[in-house]
Amino acid sequence: MKTTVYTSDKKTHFFQELKSIFQDTRSSNFLAYQMAKRDLQSQYRQSFLGFFWAFMPIITNSLVWIFLSSSGTVNVNADQSIPYIAFVVIGTTLWSIFSETLFIPLTSVNGARGLLSKINFPKEALLMSGLYKMIFNLILKLILIAGVLVVYGINPGVGILYFPLILAVIIAFSLSLGLLFTPIGLIYTDISKIVTTGVSFIMYITPVVYAVPAKGLFKKLFHFNPLTFLFNDARSSLTNMQLENITFSLVLAGISFIVILVGMVIFRKSMPIIIEKIGG
Repeated sequence: MKTTVYTSDKKTHFFQELKSIFQDTRSSNFLAYQMAKRDLQSQYRQSFLGFFWAFMPIITNSLVWIFLSSSGTVNVNADQSIPYIAFVVIGTTLWSIFSETLFIPLTSVNGARGLLSKINFPKEALLMSGLYKMIFNLILKLILIAGVLVVYGINPGVGILYFPLILAVIIAFSLSLGLLFTPIGLIYTDISKIVTTGVSFIMYITPVVYAVPAKGLFKKLFHFNPLTFLFNDARSSLTNMQLENITFSLVLAGISFIVILVGMVIFRKSMPIIIEKIGG
C-alpha cells in the first residue's frame, strides 16, 4: 500500500508537482474510466431519447437561428460559400464543445463533493473522468457534423486533415481557461455564475451563428477574441476553404499547453483547501 507523508513544507516545486500529477493521472486512469462510464450510463439509462439529447441543444439553437434568418427577423451575416444551415450547425457544435470543456474541472469536482472529504483518491481522476465524458459526447457531435456535410454535398477535401488539430487547440484553450477559474469557482459560486454569463456574451463575438462583421465595434471585438480565428479555420477545414490562421493556432496551442500545466499544479495544491471549505 502506498504511504503518503504530510510535512510542513509549503514550498511548491513546480516540476516535482508535475511529475506527481503525471504519476497520479496514470494510476487513477482506471478509476476515471469507471467514473465516466457510471455517469454516462446513469445519464442515458432512464432516457427514452437516449443519445439524441447529446444533439438536442445544438439542434435547438441551430433551428432558432435558421428560423430567424429565413424569416428575415434577423439579417444574419454569414459566409455565402456554404449553406447557412451547415454554417450554423458547424459553429454551434464547435461552441458546444468549447463550453462543455470549459466547465469540465468545475462540474467534475462539484459532482464528486460527497466523496471528496470521505475517500482519499487522486483528484486528477475527476478531471480525467470529465475528459472521457467530453470525448464520448464529442464523437456523437462529430457524427452530426458529418451528417450535415453529407446531406449538403460538401466535400472537405484534404483540408479536413487540419480539423483534428484545430479541434484539439479549441479543447486545450478551453480546458486551460477552465482550470484557472476552477479553484476559486469551487469556493465562491459567484465566480461560476459570472463565467457562465460571460461565456454567453462571448458567443456573440465569436463566428458561431454569423460571420465576422465587416466593420464597426463588433468587428474589433471579434478580432480580440482568439476563438474567432479557431472557429473560422475549423469551419474552413470542413468546407474545403483556405485556412488563414494556422500559425496562430499553433502558437495558441503552445500557450494553452503551458497554462494547462500551471493550472494542473494550482488545482492540485488548492484541492486540500477546497475540500476543507466545501466539505464543511
